[in-house]
Amino acid sequence: MKKILQWLIKVKLKIAIWATPLVLLFYFDDRIHLRDRIYYFFLAFFKSIPLLMLYSYFSMWKDKNEFFYAGICTALLINALVGGVYHFKAGTFSIKKFLVKNTEMVFIIVAVYISLSLLSIPLDESEMGKIFKIVVQLTTLLYPVSKTLKNAFILTNGKYPPQFIMKALYNYEREGKLKDFFDKINKGMTENNKEGKEEENN
Repeated sequence: MKKILQWLIKVKLKIAIWATPLVLLFYFDDRIHLRDRIYYFFLAFFKSIPLLMLYSYFSMWKDKNEFFYAGICTALLINALVGGVYHFKAGTFSIKKFLVKNTEMVFIIVAVYISLSLLSIPLDESEMGKIFKIVVQLTTLLYPVSKTLKNAFILTNGKYPPQFIMKALYNYEREGKLKDFFDKINKGMTENNKEGKEEENN
């Protein structure tokens, strides 16, 4: 029963899109001529097809990428909050700019992610395709996350995140090498652990 209810919730929009022109077509009222009902039926039908296709694609994608979807939404929300605090403290906060910038970021992320995802279609079933998909998701997440880290670094006067993470981040933005980015973070963590142990021994 629970599965049926979940399925109904998912398809409710599809049902609404298709039901509207059908109701209009079979609406028996002399005030609306049959010719008009047929016209608006086909008008609604053909206009709803692209929306239905987009909705179906997004629903399937969301089901397959639930963790990434949750991650990118969380990253965007945190970036908006931290960015808002940063600009508020700096005295440069503007609700108009805030909304425009965040909307722009969402648009860019969606556009670039979809474009890159299209490139992975020929490689979908291969190991290379899986790797490419992971790279696309990582780079997509890093876009809002990097902005959050930069603002947080300024807000904390360089205390957090650690400098080795920021250096790795700036290096990644210059060169675009994900492997080097994670290698530098691992190296920084190792050095920090060594320094911590040395301080404990002293």
